[in-house]
Amino acid sequence: MRQHRRLALFALSLLAFTPPLTAGLQTDIEAAIHASGLSTRQVSVAVRRCGHDRLVAGVAASTPRMPASNQKVLSSGLAARVLGPEFRFETRLLQRGEDLLVAGDGDPALGDDELLQQMQLPGGGEVTAVTLLDLWAAAAREAGVTHVRTLIVDDRVFDRDWRPEGWPSDQIQRWYCAPVAGLNFSCNTMSFRPTPASGGVDVSDAWPPWGDLRIDNDLKRGQRGTAKHVIHGSSTPDGRTIRLTGTVTQPTVAPVEINVENPPLRFGHMLAARLRLIGITVDAVRLADADDPPSVGRDIAPPIVTPISRVLDRCNQNSYNLYAEALLKRSAHHISGRPATWTDAQRLLTRSVEQVAGEDTGLHVEDGSGMSRLNAISTRSMTAWLCDFDPDVPADAAFISSLPEPGTGSLRSRFRNTDLHGASLIAKTGYIRGVYALSGYITCPDGTRFAFSILINGTGKGTSAKRLHETIVSLIARSGCSQ
Repeated sequence: MRQHRRLALFALSLLAFTPPLTAGLQTDIEAAIHASGLSTRQVSVAVRRCGHDRLVAGVAASTPRMPASNQKVLSSGLAARVLGPEFRFETRLLQRGEDLLVAGDGDPALGDDELLQQMQLPGGGEVTAVTLLDLWAAAAREAGVTHVRTLIVDDRVFDRDWRPEGWPSDQIQRWYCAPVAGLNFSCNTMSFRPTPASGGVDVSDAWPPWGDLRIDNDLKRGQRGTAKHVIHGSSTPDGRTIRLTGTVTQPTVAPVEINVENPPLRFGHMLAARLRLIGITVDAVRLADADDPPSVGRDIAPPIVTPISRVLDRCNQNSYNLYAEALLKRSAHHISGRPATWTDAQRLLTRSVEQVAGEDTGLHVEDGSGMSRLNAISTRSMTAWLCDFDPDVPADAAFISSLPEPGTGSLRSRFRNTDLHGASLIAKTGYIRGVYALSGYITCPDGTRFAFSILINGTGKGTSAKRLHETIVSLIARSGCSQ
């Protein structure tokens, strides 16, 4: 091991003498920043040729900045390595005596209708979140279950601290701040399409039917021709009631998504309702206690399985915070074997990035999604992390392939008119108020790879920031792929 380390250090020392790509790239990036109207007090850029242990261009590259959703580059890459490319989330339904047990695995995709639309039942037909539960209920009846003393939901793969402390308190009820649990379902939200009706507003078009969840509808019907409708939703801390307030002037086209608190318990009540619909009595529903034995028993239904590749794609293509946080916490549980905490997750990610990029990274980890404004990293460290992933290694390739390319995911409307000079691009976007981020890879026709990271903090000029992203990416492709 010591000899291998010496050889590695010797190889790195040789790479350190690799000459800069071109002096022109550095100058061109600096000129592009100046022309954008932004400044180096706001912008950090790093460009690194993968396989070479040095930057080929950098502007304020050691300055820590908020990465927004570029934080997902760290958490999803870590999960791909810790859990492995063959990992599958498995949610199981077990029978132990007169009890039924639901063993959660932290799967953020469980009951996600966007993913279920890609599936079909064996005989044809649509698969929905409720379909999954009905399949489980039918399997329980076929297994001879007629009465359930207690339906126990075991979500102990994670703790029950639903959100990182650094998430913005004024946005906690928004769908992108959905709680993160050891048993998630339907992205832990409920969708409404409120419609004006005689005497008020109809909210019966709601999905999914969360069992015992109560809807407190205080929406008012607005007059036609008045301002656009305004709808506010909130969930009580115990998760048993969703309150809707505001004014609705016309039928809602895009669904209004409201977070569901304590999703494991709400899931248990939903499953109990589906069991009762087919004649299986359920006396009680509860969460597993700390002193409950491990959830073992007879499998009475096929497990619901999600490959990690699907979760990585949803995390990075669609930038779902729930997916990133579940990946990070599931990685921490994999390492420790105990219910994962935010502290476990933060320490694991910090340690992993510092092992790659060194301790002088400017890194501060608050979450896995980038929702917190307390996250920080330098572009130098972000590119070191990216270049550490090898497309010929299956786990690394699983992460790399999950990043969007132009025309897909969060790059769906980006880089349409950008000249990439024959290179290919995959990258992760990031946005929170005043923060515009883009990090990823540029690959030349000859296979040469460049990792880049552009973190812009402290600006309200979103159009200028995005245009600067695209200009710098074009400059890297032109300069790098012409050598």
